[in-house]
Amino acid sequence: MTSRERVLTTVARQEPDRVPFNLSLTPFLEERLKTERGVDSPQDYLRMDIRFAPYHAVPEDIDYSPYTAHYPPDATAGPWGVGVRPVGYFHFGQRVNPMAGFTTVAEVADYPLPAREPVVDDIRRAVEAIQSRGLAAVSGYESGTLEQANALMGMEGTLTNMHLNPEMMRLLFERICEIKARIAAAYVEAGVDVLFIGDDIGIQRGPMMNPAMWREFVLPPLGKIVGRARAVRPDVPIAYHSCGYVDFAVEGLIEAGIDILESVQPEANDPAELKAKYGDRLAFWGGVGSQSTMSQGTPEDVKARVKGLIETVGRGGGYICSPAHRVEPESPLENIDAFVEAVEEYGYYR
Repeated sequence: MTSRERVLTTVARQEPDRVPFNLSLTPFLEERLKTERGVDSPQDYLRMDIRFAPYHAVPEDIDYSPYTAHYPPDATAGPWGVGVRPVGYFHFGQRVNPMAGFTTVAEVADYPLPAREPVVDDIRRAVEAIQSRGLAAVSGYESGTLEQANALMGMEGTLTNMHLNPEMMRLLFERICEIKARIAAAYVEAGVDVLFIGDDIGIQRGPMMNPAMWREFVLPPLGKIVGRARAVRPDVPIAYHSCGYVDFAVEGLIEAGIDILESVQPEANDPAELKAKYGDRLAFWGGVGSQSTMSQGTPEDVKARVKGLIETVGRGGGYICSPAHRVEPESPLENIDAFVEAVEEYGYYR
């Protein structure tokens, strides 16, 4: 099988020739591979089955200066007006929120959100370039309404206002949802093999919010985004990312039309248990601890973890093996090697 055939078979919850895999490396690790091993493309070097297609949008010139006066001098505003300032630790940055302190519906209505109008032909060219190599083309990850609201208003502001100022938050989620749905539909029109969306809705000890509030505020916009994508292509596989504990939300995600649960963070979930409960309706992607096994374990630990996941979550198909998040800078290159070796040793279906 080609990598593309392998991934498409997997997300249809069938057995391919072997478990497909993917790693997302932090820039520091990519640079180490390039400098220490003379690697041009870490993705090609590690033989990953997936590549991510970038989004191409019509350029916009939005004046965010009325909302960024409180930003520190070293903060840079992005296309949504959200500021990022360096913190002096690898690639990490600190967000600065342009909607911090908003209290009225009118303020949210007046804020100049970007249109993010797609250039579909450019996205399609990127998708086809990936597919022409026999690889699976997945859309670049696009957060949903909750994560985008957190970026604009701050997590504390978002969660607090869902309680204290619900009409303001409904409008904000509605406006964000329209943009995210446009992006999702454009990716599907461009021919991606898998649409990749999501929101961080859990912490490691439980839900990020009352599950009833999640269903009231976050799930309906997700359903609209999925609906817009499926209006373009009804059978497009859709992957949903969330860090943290997610079991409380899985039934709702399935109701919304999600096909693949991504991250499956093992520090907060039991991947084998999720497979046993939902494997007849969901495929899974992730499961190897980025903050634990990949960062702190030995190569033998990595191999044992990958083997165990393949034997449980991978049973019968429906599993893309991957760290649950980016592989962090402190992770030894030997653990990355061990991950790939383990998938290629244990991942073939007999």
